[in-house]
Amino acid sequence: MLRIIIFISLLYSQHTFSQQTAQNLFSQYRSSLYQIQMIDKESGNKSSIGSGFRVSENGDIISNYHVISDFVYFPDKYRIQYLDADGNTGNLQLKNFDVINDLSLLQIDPAQTSGLPFKLADNLPLQGSNIYSLGNPHDLGMIVVPGTYNGLKKNSFYQRIHFTGSINPGMSGGPAVNGLGQIVGVNVATAGNQIGFLIPLPKVKALFYSQQQIDAKDYKSHIQKQLQQNQGKMVAQILSTPWSHAPLGKASVPEKISDFISCWGGSNASEKDVKFLSVSSRCRIGEAIFLNGRLQTGEIEIEFEWLTSEQLNTFQFHNFLTQKIAFTRPGNQAGKNDVTNYRCQQDIVSNQHQVSQKSILCARAYKDFDDLYDVLFISASNDFSDGSLISHFTLAGVSADSMKQFSNQFMDSMSWQ
Repeated sequence: MLRIIIFISLLYSQHTFSQQTAQNLFSQYRSSLYQIQMIDKESGNKSSIGSGFRVSENGDIISNYHVISDFVYFPDKYRIQYLDADGNTGNLQLKNFDVINDLSLLQIDPAQTSGLPFKLADNLPLQGSNIYSLGNPHDLGMIVVPGTYNGLKKNSFYQRIHFTGSINPGMSGGPAVNGLGQIVGVNVATAGNQIGFLIPLPKVKALFYSQQQIDAKDYKSHIQKQLQQNQGKMVAQILSTPWSHAPLGKASVPEKISDFISCWGGSNASEKDVKFLSVSSRCRIGEAIFLNGRLQTGEIEIEFEWLTSEQLNTFQFHNFLTQKIAFTRPGNQAGKNDVTNYRCQQDIVSNQHQVSQKSILCARAYKDFDDLYDVLFISASNDFSDGSLISHFTLAGVSADSMKQFSNQFMDSMSWQ
């Protein structure tokens, strides 16, 4: 009984300490917390909101890229405005941004600031440490959310801190701090159920200390350079890693191509009244780079499906495969203002393992960025009359050279058992 009382007392003490720390943090740094607003120039009203925080006496403010992305794409239509804790508003200047890590560096007139700016921590916290997320959820005013630092997200190409706490819309771009009020990360996303993600401290430092000033005329070229470097690095890492294989029907296909690409399997074997058997393996990166409300890039999606049927004749099975191919769609979101129509090349090829396939390779170009393409590949093997291997991949935002290298390795990765 005594142990239970002591345990409850410890929990109460920790909760009380957490509340006191949150209150102290808010009162100490409230003047350096801002709501970041995208203002439509025509209407004069805000079209979207996020959060931001000041990190220097010179008026440097950190937020997310996605909070101010409309301004990057349409600087004549929008302006960036802040709202501080006392209700004051004013314009912000965009100094720099990092689309890969979803960060932006803004500038407020130093004469309009007061109080202490946030300080960047020297290091990330220890696993299990208490940290605090600050922001403006749902336009309800600034709040502090206590949570736990659970280290960096595993098996991820883009580094993110796993934060146990509620990050809600409007808190994007707000700071996550340790008990001393020092920045350890930036709010960026939530997976619900008290699972949040933060951009880690080293990425924040890299943008802040660069102090590079990007002119509005160079916004698109700045994005292009970052995308090309990132996607080139990602594809090179995938191609340099040995792909492990596993059986799928009569075929042997890749089951793991990278630590940051997750794969799942499935089949319809338990379903009744189906005219075909489907056994599949699907892999994807599960992360994307946000460019604007219509366009996301950076996805990689790979699928293999073994299809066989004892009920369909050869003609019916061929028609079924044709429909499967026709309804395959790209894995990323893109609008007509951002990409061209797909241009496709159809062929019948045999790879180094003598797997014969009818294949379609399609690519669409990014209108604002040279030598970046979305790639859609789909093929169906034709070595068996009663079964076929459907292979598919999507690459979003890669160069023509990366597209060629990946396609070749993908085609040669399949064999018959």
